[in-house]
Amino acid sequence: MVIREEIGKLVDRMNGSPDPIRNLQAVYQFDFGEGNTLQVRFKGGKAELVDGAPYPPDCKLILTEDTMRRLMTRRLNAAAAYMEGKLKMEGKMTVAFRLQEVLKSYV
Repeated sequence: MVIREEIGKLVDRMNGSPDPIRNLQAVYQFDFGEGNTLQVRFKGGKAELVDGAPYPPDCKLILTEDTMRRLMTRRLNAAAAYMEGKLKMEGKMTVAFRLQEVLKSYV
């Protein structure tokens, strides 16, 4: 399955049960390399998945699709991925940690 579809299904679950994202106001940008960029914007208790980078990101995550899959399924901890060099981050670190907490509610 293409990573966009997998993230899309996660966004659908979030919108179907929005309590954990109700107070989250942030834009996460995922750079997978070779121009493959997605953003997830959390605003007003809803999550929106968009292609490219139309919004200024609060947190930019640079990683492979495989690393993203492992993070989404909790087979890899974000801190461990960062320490191993599998995840690079730009922006607000607190926003990045908030995403990890939110993911725990949906996977």
